[in-house]
Amino acid sequence: MATGEEMKLKQVIDPTLAKAFTHPLRGHVWVTVCEKGIASPKEVAEETGLDLSEVSYHFRGLKRRKLIKLVRTEGRRGFAEHFYEPAAPVLYFDDAEWMSLPAEVRSTFSADTLRQVIEELRAAVESGSFEARNRHLSRTWLVVDEQGWEEATSVVEEALQRILAIQRECGERLRGGGETGVPICVAMASFETADGIGRRDRESAEAS
Repeated sequence: MATGEEMKLKQVIDPTLAKAFTHPLRGHVWVTVCEKGIASPKEVAEETGLDLSEVSYHFRGLKRRKLIKLVRTEGRRGFAEHFYEPAAPVLYFDDAEWMSLPAEVRSTFSADTLRQVIEELRAAVESGSFEARNRHLSRTWLVVDEQGWEEATSVVEEALQRILAIQRECGERLRGGGETGVPICVAMASFETADGIGRRDRESAEAS
């Protein structure tokens, strides 16, 4: 029988991510660091009311798996406070990786992501931060052919890559100056509407 090293096993999700988020607190830490841009175990411990050593343990776990990285250390009354930033502030699958996942897994992952986006929007609206400065909010319906679908999804991908480049550039400037970073959330989606699926099902039924 082939060993694990000899076999290339199919993975539902990257093993690094799967192991990293087996504990709910570790997932909370990662999302908090992504939301804030930079955060320390002490800050998260104070926000959650949990023991600092427990929170620090999960920070180290994320750092070990290269999901966050140490950006600075400050002396605080006899101890060093470590500040971390996300190594990659998105969970991202390319098209081939995404479509290789089972449909049930894709559906669950999409539902969870949308729920989190909706909760983020609700909190921003209720707190007043959504309208605190210039923001973008749009909803657009298109009817495209297959080429147009590919072109539209490519534009979304290009926008994501540019936004991540901006994040990296901002990180360098913030580390070099005294300016406080502005935590923002960018949610993008392009998808076929339910009407499109229904239309295809009807056409398939008529053809048979």
